[in-house]
Amino acid sequence: MRCNAITPGLIDTPMAIEGHSKASGIDKDALRKGRDRAVPMGHVGQAEDVAFAALYLMSDEAKFVTGVILPVDGGSSVKVAI
Repeated sequence: MRCNAITPGLIDTPMAIEGHSKASGIDKDALRKGRDRAVPMGHVGQAEDVAFAALYLMSDEAKFVTGVILPVDGGSSVKVAI
């Protein structure tokens, strides 16, 4: 038996953008640019990025992988403040 987890970071989804834009009153394009700047890779992820991580963990290529917490966050979880 295997047990793994995926921890997604900022993901560009309609719900995330629309909801936050309406709640904060920030323009959607400005919101996206701000979110992009918050991620070390320079852009937020797409839903497919999380799906591909899940497909990997479910695949035969990961048959000996267990106990993993896999961040799919563009480096946000390892960002260090100086």
